[in-house]
Amino acid sequence: MNDSSVSVSAMQITIEARGPALRERLRDRLDRTGGLRCPEHGQGVIAVTIHDRENGWFDATWTTCCHLLEQQAAAVLKDRL
Repeated sequence: MNDSSVSVSAMQITIEARGPALRERLRDRLDRTGGLRCPEHGQGVIAVTIHDRENGWFDATWTTCCHLLEQQAAAVLKDRL
């Protein structure tokens, strides 16, 4: 039996927006970022906080194991809808 194990946990998502519309528009992108894994560390995205801004823009703050995974996640999410 192999003693190594992989721990998989759900990405924590916090959306600070004026209504539910931002979450709905980001649903597919958030699902894709939740499936990302760092090739070096095997970790997924731990958390993302999204702040709603004007005219479809938003800011995202990522919690990841390294800068490369943060870049991958940000590329999927983008900064404008």
